[in-house]
Amino acid sequence: MQTKVGDIFKSLLNGSEYIVKKIVNKMAVLESKNGKSQILTFIENLGIKTFYQKEEEAKPRYGIANLERRRYRRFPVRLPIEYYRADSPINQTGQALDASEGGLQILFLEQMEIGQNLNLKLFFSSGSELNTIEALAEVVWINTQLGEGEKHYRSGVRFINISPEDVTKLKNFSESLS
Repeated sequence: MQTKVGDIFKSLLNGSEYIVKKIVNKMAVLESKNGKSQILTFIENLGIKTFYQKEEEAKPRYGIANLERRRYRRFPVRLPIEYYRADSPINQTGQALDASEGGLQILFLEQMEIGQNLNLKLFFSSGSELNTIEALAEVVWINTQLGEGEKHYRSGVRFINISPEDVTKLKNFSESLS
């Protein structure tokens, strides 16, 4: 797929429509149709159906089935996280908004950059136990759209390095939510 300035894409994450405003190297700057938000993404992500779909290629859905195309099922959660950037020893806090075996959607108090590595610790309770999961994660998408007076930034991270034991803990926790 050849991406060019002016192409319109629809986000499969939130349904918003974005226009390609600028292309620099392998990155595209997408701006929402209302002009209130911008997203920076790799051009290759625009061809992946899990992130964006070119507007004119959208196909109608029929029937009652809405098939999830993600590799791992996501579960909505509100869980505290602690993190630090791979290049900094300073701990910060955030909140996981959804979780899967492959990654998290996180609400940060600071702007992240795509490709940035973070050491994460996710906290959750299972019965009367407090559990933690530790992982090295990479920021794969950012949302620069902020509400009025809001000082939080939403980003998606994928796990790069997570122990098999922590994957099992996360899987068991996720299954307990369904």
